[in-house]
Amino acid sequence: MQLIVILLTTVSILTFLSGAIVFFGSSKRDRIRSTWYFLAAIFATLWMTSISFFLIASPERIETIGWHVNWTFISAIFLDVAFLGYGAWEKRYGKIATIIFLILGLALSNAILLAPNELYSAVILSPTGNTVTMNMGLLYYAYIGYFATIVPAIIGVFFHQFMKTRSRQKQGGDLVTMMSFGTSSTLVLIFNLILPLFNNWSLIWIGPLALAVTILGVYYTILRYKMLNLTSVWLRIFSYVVVVASIAIMYMVLFSIIFAALFRGSTPSTEVIILNFIMIIIFMALMPAMNGLMGFIRTLISGNNKDA
Repeated sequence: MQLIVILLTTVSILTFLSGAIVFFGSSKRDRIRSTWYFLAAIFATLWMTSISFFLIASPERIETIGWHVNWTFISAIFLDVAFLGYGAWEKRYGKIATIIFLILGLALSNAILLAPNELYSAVILSPTGNTVTMNMGLLYYAYIGYFATIVPAIIGVFFHQFMKTRSRQKQGGDLVTMMSFGTSSTLVLIFNLILPLFNNWSLIWIGPLALAVTILGVYYTILRYKMLNLTSVWLRIFSYVVVVASIAIMYMVLFSIIFAALFRGSTPSTEVIILNFIMIIIFMALMPAMNGLMGFIRTLISGNNKDA
């Protein structure tokens, strides 16, 4: 579970950074769309963070865990509203649809905050796994109905733009966005909405990871298909962060697999994971200096060989 939380934390940081870089690095012409993308990244980050807190919450946190559970449901609402705004705000129908879903989302969020017991009856924190007992009432069906409406609307927006535009670049960007969002929404539906009904909350981390891939996939379309104009400085900064974080994630996964194989299925402690994570970051930070040193040594060796 510690590794999962590390992964969620890492991808949430990447998600937030992608939104910040798009917002601060975009031109004035694209500022509105970049704002919606930044908001989507913010709410995605909050959603992942709330799920991480829920997964690792101990029984002593029972008095405060309700806030995280509520925010998990609420942040998902505004995440989709922001994503709809990113895709549709430039069109008149898009503005109308975004405002309507924003109003409905505010009403739904207010209902969750005022009467959370209408959505779930209990939060159980146990060493074997934390769970939430859902109530199959009016608020639950309204919550499910909201996403059953807005998700097809978002996919429909990008499909409509894909069919209408004559630009190959925009078609490519809309296609990647549509497919990645549809895939992640399906995974979120399965692991974060359907399985919890059967009291299976152990896999809810899959949804946030899938969503993070979608957010970063949209960032890829911004770069690859020029969906928005960004300055090169911001691109270099984020590219470096992505490379470092990706190497760190792959290292942590490999480390946990080897640890489990050597110690018969046991998982490393939080302290061991954090220590290894810090060490790999330090190692990558020292790599430029190490490369320079190795280059200097190769120069000396080649020079000695020529003298001989």
